[in-house]
Amino acid sequence: MSFKYPLPITIKKIINDSELKEISIGCSDSQVVRIKKENKTFYLKIMKENKLLQEYKKLMWLSTKLPVPKIIDFVQEYGNDYLITEEMPGKMLCDEYYINNPDIAILVLKDAFQNIFSVDISNCPFDVSNEYKLSLIENNVSKGLVNNLSLSPETRKRFGTVQNLLQYLQSNRFPEELVFSHGDTSLPNIFAIKDKFSGFIDVGESGIADKWFDLAICEKSILRNYGQEYVNKFYEVLNIKRDDFKITYYLLMMELYL
Repeated sequence: MSFKYPLPITIKKIINDSELKEISIGCSDSQVVRIKKENKTFYLKIMKENKLLQEYKKLMWLSTKLPVPKIIDFVQEYGNDYLITEEMPGKMLCDEYYINNPDIAILVLKDAFQNIFSVDISNCPFDVSNEYKLSLIENNVSKGLVNNLSLSPETRKRFGTVQNLLQYLQSNRFPEELVFSHGDTSLPNIFAIKDKFSGFIDVGESGIADKWFDLAICEKSILRNYGQEYVNKFYEVLNIKRDDFKITYYLLMMELYL
C-alpha cells in the first residue's frame, strides 16, 4: 500500500516486514493503517502536526488509570504526527455479536462507565468542560465550518440557524457534574471480550467534563444500534435518572461539532 506522507525512520523500522492495510481514509489530512506483525496487530495514525498530540498525552496519562491502547511510538516529523498503538483486545460494542446480544452489551456499558467515573480528576491536567466545548463550536460557527444544512431537520425547524442554536447553548448553561469524561462514548469506541469490558479507544477528547456529556453520546449510539428499550436499560443498570434537558442540550451541542 502507499502512504500519503513520508515516514520517519523509526516508524519505518517498526512496520518493516509487516502486513499493512489502510482501514480508514478519514479526513483529507489523515491516514489510518493496520499493521500485522509477528502475530500482533497495531494501528498507525498519521495526521497534521499537533493533531494527535493531545491523544498521545492522554493515552500516556491514562495508561495506569483505564484500559486504553498501549503506545508503541509517537513521532512528530515532516509536519505530521505519527502515532502507533497496540490493538485493543475484543470487539467494539457495535459488532454483530453485541447487536444480537444487547443485554450483554448493556452490562458491559455499566462496567465501562464505572471505569470512567472511577478516574480521580483531582490531578487531571485536561479540561474539556463546557467552557472548552462551547469555544470549539463557537469557532466552528464563526468560520463557517458548520452551516444550517448541517443541522438535523428537527433542529433546523426548532432553531432555524446554527447561530440561533449556538445562542441557545450559550444562554442555557447549567452547573456541571464534573467527572472524568471519555469524550466520545459511542459504541465503536468501547470494547469487550464476550461479557467482559476490555477497554476504550479514541481518547483524544477525554478529560474533566460534565458526566451528562458521555451519557448523551452513549445514549444516541445505543438508540441507533440497539433501540429505545436498551436506552432505558442503560440508565437502569447505571442507577441514574435520565435528565431530558441535559441529554438534549448535549445532543444539540454535538450538531455543531465537526
